[in-house]
Amino acid sequence: MFDEIFTTFYKKNPGIMVMGVWGKDGLVLENSFFPGKPVIDLDFAGAELAYVLSRLDKIKIQPQKYYIKIALGDDILLVYSLTPDFFLVMLADKSIIFGKLNFYFDIFREKIIAIL
Repeated sequence: MFDEIFTTFYKKNPGIMVMGVWGKDGLVLENSFFPGKPVIDLDFAGAELAYVLSRLDKIKIQPQKYYIKIALGDDILLVYSLTPDFFLVMLADKSIIFGKLNFYFDIFREKIIAIL
């Protein structure tokens, strides 16, 4: 489903190790692994993030579009909103250029949402 988009995104941002789309129900729709050594179990992390995001929804402090950045040693876990029910997770190394990453995410966001 998202394979072509994820691969193109990775080519523009080679510091990405894992990229995937999750539902707020905790289930992964699809993820892709790229060269690098992930430091976390992204399937488990995605499910846990879904739980946290659904809790934030209930207290109504979360905006419709959000971006979360979590430092994990030498790596960074990034969470981007897609729709009220889906979010994108990326694990990248610290060499990633955030301006470039956000630029390409803005370009690909609508393509990902269209597939959902």
